Amino acid sequence: MKPLPKPLQITVYQDVLCSWCYLADLRLETLKQEFGDLIRWRVRPYPLRVHDKRPTEKELRGLTEEVRRAQQEPEPVAKLLSTELWQGGDAPRTSIPALAALEAARLQGPAARSHLARAMQRAALEQGVNVTRTDVIFELASRVGLDMSPFSAAFHSDNTRKLILDEHELATSRGVRGVPTLVIAGRWMVCGLRDVAEYREHILTCLGKLHAPRSGSSERMVH
Repeated sequence: MKPLPKPLQITVYQDVLCSWCYLADLRLETLKQEFGDLIRWRVRPYPLRVHDKRPTEKELRGLTEEVRRAQQEPEPVAKLLSTELWQGGDAPRTSIPALAALEAARLQGPAARSHLARAMQRAALEQGVNVTRTDVIFELASRVGLDMSPFSAAFHSDNTRKLILDEHELATSRGVRGVPTLVIAGRWMVCGLRDVAEYREHILTCLGKLHAPRSGSSERMVH
């Protein structure tokens, strides 16, 4: 029997505070169902706000404008996006605590991480809640049913934060500059929010190239 091809690995870099990542998540869900076991998905943190400092007024205006642009996308959820996170007086200083929570949840399985991510996205991006606050993080983690003792230990671990910073440094060294970014098979990169059809086209192209005889040249698509 001919062996089955190895799954195509797609790494998705994202920040839970990013409206574009929220919309990309929803679009990629469709493709996860379509491609099934042909693709191995890997979600990794890429904090847009690394340093713990209050956003400047100029940054807040830019972040607010990003949300307003995302509100124009066709998904019904786009109309639910709120600028309150950046205009409500309790704007996140850094993405690190929220992403650390997702890494801590990941230790209880991919579904645990996914449930917490969606709860955090809805709270932050639809309701304007600062999900980088520890009290909010623990409330949401409890609400989605996580085992709180190991979650707390992993969340508070310096190693978890180091992992996120190391991942950010590695991704940046490989050309990632923002989110959402898909890195397909470690060779092709798709940056920014795309239509489902465009994501599908890139994936099909990369599947074909991955299973074709190697040409000896290293190809890389950067968008």
